[in-house]
Amino acid sequence: MRTVDVERTIRAPLPDVFDWLTDATNYQRVPMVRRVTLVRPGDTAGHGAGAVRLIVTPLIRLTEEIVEYKPQQLMRYRLLKSVPPLRHQDGFIAFKEVSAGTRVRWFSTFEIASPVMPGLCTAVFLPAIRAGFLMVLRTAERELRGA
Repeated sequence: MRTVDVERTIRAPLPDVFDWLTDATNYQRVPMVRRVTLVRPGDTAGHGAGAVRLIVTPLIRLTEEIVEYKPQQLMRYRLLKSVPPLRHQDGFIAFKEVSAGTRVRWFSTFEIASPVMPGLCTAVFLPAIRAGFLMVLRTAERELRGA
């Protein structure tokens, strides 16, 4: 298993940052994201606990379920299926109000489920996942600062 652990401060109020990042339909405005579909709404919020969403990029197709949703604090998710196939141990986005805005930590532990050299395949794929997380965070900041 390999981990992507990215932190960034977004100069915007915590409620706005939380709402933007937990509503995956916003990701459609991120470079390289082709499509986002809310497959099933969450129990108490559209993208809250129980929500299932599909995210499609040129490199990966993910179906994920939100398993924990604490407004303005945390969103934890798990992968239901993916192409390429991934084993996913944990994934979350955590939020904290700081003097400069909102500190966001995006964490995910996974590996490519390849029968041949999964460690190498995962190591090659890791920078693309990290870059994807950073693109989402940059897009959120750009849009929230312009609001």
